Amino acid sequence: MRDIYDSSPAPVSVNLPASEPLHLTGIDFAFLAVSSLTVLVLSLGGWLLDGTVSLFIALGGGLVVFESWHTALMFLQRHQQEDRQSRIFIHLAALIPWVVVLGSAALAMMGLFWISDHWFS
Repeated sequence: MRDIYDSSPAPVSVNLPASEPLHLTGIDFAFLAVSSLTVLVLSLGGWLLDGTVSLFIALGGGLVVFESWHTALMFLQRHQQEDRQSRIFIHLAALIPWVVVLGSAALAMMGLFWISDHWFS
């Protein structure tokens, strides 16, 4: 006799579903290019402060751009949006949380450095 605590195993399909092609548009590549160039400019600006800062900006910014671009593409693959404005908003929606969180963290660190330089030295 079986009950809900000793149920029979559910059948699991071994075959993966067929993958669908990824539909990329010019907006997707333009957003990737603009985001990457922004990270490059910020990294070159960080070089004025320190080489290590520049490296961290380039590495962290590259990962943020990579992750947010792929998040937007995977969302667009599931929910087909052919409208140009919708695709732009989806890319921005994937990028804005990163910008807010990392921007806040960077401002907090710079503020703490300024306080330590001006009040405790």
